[in-house]
Amino acid sequence: DYRTLSDRMRELAFLNKGIRITITDEREDEKKEETFCYEGGINSFITLLNENKKVINEQPIYLSGKIDNGEKRAADVEIAIQYNDRYDEILFGFVNNINTREGGTHVSGFRAGLTRAINEQLRKNTKISKKFEQSLEGSDLREGLVAIVSVKMADPQFEGQTKMKLGNQYIMHGI
Repeated sequence: DYRTLSDRMRELAFLNKGIRITITDEREDEKKEETFCYEGGINSFITLLNENKKVINEQPIYLSGKIDNGEKRAADVEIAIQYNDRYDEILFGFVNNINTREGGTHVSGFRAGLTRAINEQLRKNTKISKKFEQSLEGSDLREGLVAIVSVKMADPQFEGQTKMKLGNQYIMHGI
């Protein structure tokens, strides 16, 4: 199916900043061609996901780094975040360009880390912390969140054969 393949090629272009992917359908009755290249990588993905929505932070927040637990198991991590004025959460997790639709340790680590980081900043800012009697919960902080968490690593361990969920524990603690 051309649309399925096209969507996947677009996704791969977002996940691999600067790569150019062209898909051509040469069937007589179809004759289509699309080229995908996103210099902004996952930031461009976030911008597309927030198209036609009122965003809170104009530019996506982009983080990248390496997780290394000292056992020759390193992972490169990219995260892009942007908030909009909606109540739903859109969060995509990827491991080695595979969409982990059921999440996994990288998504759990991101959610816990986001909650922890925002609550720590609230505690440090006395003007704001006086307004909150208790820490905010993760579900409160994810309203309107659009995020991409992309991990590239050697030897990923997935739960089940469908590769829908990452199981490597050290990823969760490193994000």
